Amino acid sequence: MFITKHDDGYLYIVNQYDHSIQAGEVARHWGNEQFNTPDFFESLCLAVEKHDIGWVESDEKVLFNEETRQPVPFLSVNLLQHVDFYGRGYEKVKEEDPYAGLLVGMHWMGLYTSRFGYDPSFTFKIPAELAPKIDETIINMQKEWVELKMDLWKKSGPRNNFENNLWMNYEIVQFMDRLSQYVSMHKPETTNKLVMGPVRETLESKGRMITVQGQGNGTVVVEPFPFAGEVETTVVLRKIPDIEYDSHDDVYRAMEKAEYERITWKFVPPADENRLNPAAEEGVTSP
Repeated sequence: MFITKHDDGYLYIVNQYDHSIQAGEVARHWGNEQFNTPDFFESLCLAVEKHDIGWVESDEKVLFNEETRQPVPFLSVNLLQHVDFYGRGYEKVKEEDPYAGLLVGMHWMGLYTSRFGYDPSFTFKIPAELAPKIDETIINMQKEWVELKMDLWKKSGPRNNFENNLWMNYEIVQFMDRLSQYVSMHKPETTNKLVMGPVRETLESKGRMITVQGQGNGTVVVEPFPFAGEVETTVVLRKIPDIEYDSHDDVYRAMEKAEYERITWKFVPPADENRLNPAAEEGVTSP
């Protein structure tokens, strides 16, 4: 779950899988004269849409922290649970679409490896006693991908083109994940600015950093703009009181009673009247 605190006394909660569905809807608008639509595009969009499908059960049960007396936000989930949830999702997506499953697996392993070096500012915190297990998981997964990649490539075109396209798709998955997190973890009034990426425009180009900034009214300027046109999207969330709960049952009941709200956002390209405001506060990097 994405759990954020604001100044109104409530916890704002977005289910992980609702976030990934919303991200997948936006991803289908990718591509314009500047940003190429990559090969395996449908599989890419499916990977974005279902990259957090392994979290459905935890969203429904609501993880509870006995120390804070509140539901557990995704960055505080026990590492072994984290591996288990993503592992289930990876297997599920891979069965439906092997290429999409590969991208979900890369997203999963990237969370423990600073996104394979794409984002040195982030990696999941790994306790020393669990580092050997995580290292073993990463190695075994990458061994599994050797055969999977060979099956997907099928010697259709140069192998380096297949690999380049795969990593370009991985970059897009990371960007779409973080762009969705931006609207899932902010209120529409935000003017917070984040720099995300890198993402390539074409297979041959260098990665570009993309800046996103809210305009205080649910509109988010994205520069450079990678979509075919303005994109309207909806974030589904619930609110529960920001208090200490007596038990897991209490927080579960609060979640059950909370009504779902649908918040509309819009991603737009920069224009003279809504250029990114360099004076706005810089946000922290999120996975």
